Amino acid sequence: MLRVIKKDLIIFDLDGTLVDSSGDIAHAANRTLREMGFPSMTVSEIKANVGWGVRSLLEKVMPNEPAERIDEARRIFLKYYSENLVDETRFYPGVEDTVRHFRASGKMLAVATNKQLALTERILDELGLKSCFSALVGGDSVPNKKPHPEPLFFIMKSLGIESADTVFVGDSAIDCESGASAGVFTIGAAYGFRGKEELKKAGCEMIIESFSELETIII
Repeated sequence: MLRVIKKDLIIFDLDGTLVDSSGDIAHAANRTLREMGFPSMTVSEIKANVGWGVRSLLEKVMPNEPAERIDEARRIFLKYYSENLVDETRFYPGVEDTVRHFRASGKMLAVATNKQLALTERILDELGLKSCFSALVGGDSVPNKKPHPEPLFFIMKSLGIESADTVFVGDSAIDCESGASAGVFTIGAAYGFRGKEELKKAGCEMIIESFSELETIII
């Protein structure tokens, strides 16, 4: 059952939470797979391996490849992806209005993602919401990526907000683990890349079916 929580800082994951980037990521991954001599995969297959960062994605879709081959694949992926970053990527329904609602009501907003910071900034800028966020942390911003709590600790420290006054919204077990380790209230986004069952097993404290629900939950 949903309940009302009072928080000053809302931190969001990016892919699968704020934006549906699955199409553009899949196109870049399949371009990479073909150039590396592998067959293409479906969007669903690729989406299931998103969340840990580019290198991890490629290690999962190109299993048992040596490090130098993964390095080569990563260069191919990032070149193509950066050139086609928002061809299909869009905010999920309700994201723009709800983010602006929270910003207007005085909430501090931030993003913690394992995507590279420069790509994160470009996506939010090109889609028109970058100015709404007080802090952005990418997978290359701090030594440890999610599910380590460091990205969340970094944001809270930089904005001067305690964990008790923070909520983290994400779509995967990675996000649930990161939030729990940081001691913040964690909400799972069932509409995202992973679905409700993974979030329930991961122990998210609350699960939402649509982004707009956050307006009635967080005060």
